[in-house]
Amino acid sequence: GLLAAGGTYAYFKAGSMPSLVGGVGCGALMVGSGILVERDPQSAFLLGSFTSGLLTAGMLPRFLKTKKVMPTGMISFLGLAAFGYNALQVTRWWD
Repeated sequence: GLLAAGGTYAYFKAGSMPSLVGGVGCGALMVGSGILVERDPQSAFLLGSFTSGLLTAGMLPRFLKTKKVMPTGMISFLGLAAFGYNALQVTRWWD
């Protein structure tokens, strides 16, 4: 939800189509992961790990280049935290 809102805000503020597509896309995948966790936790946490890893891979290099905390630093930090959490959960649910 928050990723989609941020991407939409960036689109309306700066006309950034990549922000809109990335924010709404990653937001939808994270919401899907949350919905899936009740029925298939292993797949849900794999999806969450993939999405947060993709998000971090896209934003961390930008943060390291610009040193701007908002939005790249915050998204990088949240992506790393989500990746760590989801990866830990995958190891707990792995058969």
